[in-house]
Amino acid sequence: MIDKALNICRAIIGEKSSVTDEEIDNAIEQCLTMPLFASFNREQLHIELMKLYNVRQEEYKMLFDNERNIPWLINFKATRKKDTWKFWNRYVAYLQNKKNFAPKVIDEINRLTDDILDKLFDPTIRNIKGIDKKGLVVGQVQSGKTANYTGLICKAADAGFNLIIVLAGMHNNLRSQTQHRLDEDFLGFDTQHERAWQTNGTNRIGVGVMDNNNTAISITTIKSDFKKSLADSLGISFDIENPLLLVVKKNSTVLRRLNTWLLSQCREINGEKKIINKSLLIIDDEADIASINTNKANESPTAINGWIRKITNHFYRFAYVGYTATPFANIFIPLEKDDLFPRDFIINLPAPSNYIGPEKIFGISFEADENNDDLLPVVRKIDDYGKYFPDRHKKNDPTPTELPESLKTAIKCFIVTCAIRIARGQGNKHNSMLIHVTRYLKWQNSLKDLVEKLFNYYKRGIEQEDRDILEQFRNVFEIDTNDYISYCTTTKNILNSSFKDIDNKMEIHSWEEIKPCLYGAVQKIKVMSINGMSDDALEYYENDKNGISVIAIGGDKLSRGLTLEGLSVSYFLRASKMYDTLMQMGRWFGYRPGYVDLCRLFTSSELNEWFRHISMASEDLREEFDLMWTAKATPEKYALKVRTHPGQLQVTAITKMRNVDKIKVSWSGSLVETYKLPTDKDIIHKNLNTTKTFLSKLGNSFTKLNMNYLWVDVSPGDIFKFFSEFKVAPELNKVNLTLISNYIRKLNQNNELQSWRVALMNKTTAVKRFELSSQIAVGCFTRNTAGDTDTYIIKKNHIVSPTDELIDIDPDDLKKALQISLQDKDWEKPYPKPKIVREKFRGVNNPLLIIYPLDPLGANPKKGKTSEPIPEKIIFNAEDDVIIGLAIVFPKSNLEHTVEYAINTALTNEYYQSEVDFEENNDNLEDDE
Repeated sequence: MIDKALNICRAIIGEKSSVTDEEIDNAIEQCLTMPLFASFNREQLHIELMKLYNVRQEEYKMLFDNERNIPWLINFKATRKKDTWKFWNRYVAYLQNKKNFAPKVIDEINRLTDDILDKLFDPTIRNIKGIDKKGLVVGQVQSGKTANYTGLICKAADAGFNLIIVLAGMHNNLRSQTQHRLDEDFLGFDTQHERAWQTNGTNRIGVGVMDNNNTAISITTIKSDFKKSLADSLGISFDIENPLLLVVKKNSTVLRRLNTWLLSQCREINGEKKIINKSLLIIDDEADIASINTNKANESPTAINGWIRKITNHFYRFAYVGYTATPFANIFIPLEKDDLFPRDFIINLPAPSNYIGPEKIFGISFEADENNDDLLPVVRKIDDYGKYFPDRHKKNDPTPTELPESLKTAIKCFIVTCAIRIARGQGNKHNSMLIHVTRYLKWQNSLKDLVEKLFNYYKRGIEQEDRDILEQFRNVFEIDTNDYISYCTTTKNILNSSFKDIDNKMEIHSWEEIKPCLYGAVQKIKVMSINGMSDDALEYYENDKNGISVIAIGGDKLSRGLTLEGLSVSYFLRASKMYDTLMQMGRWFGYRPGYVDLCRLFTSSELNEWFRHISMASEDLREEFDLMWTAKATPEKYALKVRTHPGQLQVTAITKMRNVDKIKVSWSGSLVETYKLPTDKDIIHKNLNTTKTFLSKLGNSFTKLNMNYLWVDVSPGDIFKFFSEFKVAPELNKVNLTLISNYIRKLNQNNELQSWRVALMNKTTAVKRFELSSQIAVGCFTRNTAGDTDTYIIKKNHIVSPTDELIDIDPDDLKKALQISLQDKDWEKPYPKPKIVREKFRGVNNPLLIIYPLDPLGANPKKGKTSEPIPEKIIFNAEDDVIIGLAIVFPKSNLEHTVEYAINTALTNEYYQSEVDFEENNDNLEDDE
């Protein structure tokens, strides 16, 4: 009933993504005047509407190759009738009226699918050959990627793509799940029924209930993957204009059958066999698994990758769009024309604000904080599993004969969660528990027997109202111990945290409310082993009306793509050391409406730390994407850096990293320089003002050394603020001030880098000057720049002169450093090696920040040098503001704190440019005058 009331209110409000309280109140007032809703709870309706309209979603960002892009969609829409978009319009209505998607989320799906479609090609133009488009959409685990690519399929079908192939994972259950979703959301009929697309109304589901006039034809069904016999039995011509859909596994046998069938549809034209009457769209769900060629360059591609290439080669016009939450492997694809590197576009897709992602569960900071208000308190760290599920157990090892206490607690938690959901009016919703401790089928099936035996014991105790059993459940519900936090306390903690508004169904229940619901909860629970040796199947679809509750025990089949409906309790010990595999196993990410506070994850402290590290790596990936988006980079220049775990975790499978270089980043004992600087007027001006504010705050307590200015005892906080506001060139990948700040914070915790020194350098003979105050004015430096470019690039990558970083070092220490330097017979300079000073004579608490005012004209031979005299004091306008450059001098640390990145080999030079060291060549390091 509430869904009908919500739909009425949304219809009154109209197509808006944000509304005022007055508009909501007005819609409720009109709704409640209708007899059907006259007795409805006004407050409840207001809460539900506020929840819908308060969902926020950041705008997605896209990198694309502008040279390969030919926009077409705007003109296409302008020249087509409004009813062209039949599939899309009914899908939007379905999302709004049946699935209660927030207006903002629907708006974002609309914009995203338009953008993707425009980066593909006009499928109605049949006389153009050789069109191939490849892109990648990066979302998060369980965040709604299927809803997004279903929207793309709807619009593509409307626009004229008449063959759509969805590559849906590697297992039958995931393929069937994807087929069912597309039956509901795109086709509108149940493919379990023969010739269902011809049936008028009787087999209509999902969007088909709302409008059964749109006819696409599925050549696969919920029960059957692609077979030529199934295609032939449909009795349709391949040349039919209706969109044809195939949902297939990434399985070499299936893809070989599909390739043979498509080859039979080819026609020979000018000596080559091609399909000319179809525009093909391939949607590759979980694009980082199986699709990637993991063989060496001189070998034939891997089977799945090879079949995908063969299938696309049958067409004059095709588009390939991959979707994944873990793109760690995709970014290492070789940049070859016939492989699947997304050279046309890469999209970073933020999740809506109501998504429960890894950053909300594990955090994105280096250090774990048990009392962190920014983390949902759902993790329960366990350490009693070792003798039951050893980390390195083998297939034929003896299986356990009993269960650890932590798993017994987890099962009791699941029963309590189901009971609380009944108390909250969610008794007809699906509930799932995940137990994932091993990849071996024998172990999974043995574990199922133990879990089923224990569950039946609890079930009988509840049915018979056994006092001891009920007391155990009461303890789980409301009693805290040293190693366990109860349901009552967890909900209370969330309601008192920054997540208090994440779910309006949260409330602290009493045991008297929950105890009567335990009986109904256990009646619906089934224990299942989900693997190839078991006949158990997750029948969410068949029980959609009344809901089922499942304790699912499994491994690989539960670890990627498959949605466990209503997943609330997870017991997870599967120790994969690969980012993508481990993150995909996290089926607990997603949307938990009405039961966020009831979710639990039982895992080890080590896995908890690994997940937190992966969260950090993913955050780095998104930050790097944003930087490259700002720089308008193409996918091929997207120098993706993936933080790798020191000594433990692996980014992805070794075979997927054949085209990868690893770059270690440590700033210990190093010199960091901004040898590339932005030339955007606004950024130059902002950097100048940021620098003035920073130096002004340091005051007049400076020392003047050789006409340069030096401040000491500057706090790290002042440095962090300056770095957070200062902008470097986005393509200067090596100088990431955010990561540098994180490095400083880490060392601050260990009593290093705590007292900074800041030097403002002064070119005394310069005609162009930088005036900070009446007491401080310095001359601008010139540096040889690398020609006409959008970026101020200093040749040979050095902004500093050789002795600049020695400005604050004690003279006696400089003498000692020189003596050590002269032990190198090739060293003939009158000053010590800067590297020696950094490592031996610069204290761990005395890093140095050097600031250089630079003449924006540089000393570019093409632009020429200014020889005419210029007044000593000059007022600069926005067009010729002083450019500020930086150098950061780090002492050698006593800690082994390093960060390592993996990067596509083809992009290494983009990221890690060769740098000239002082010790090798300093001919061009003095001012160029």
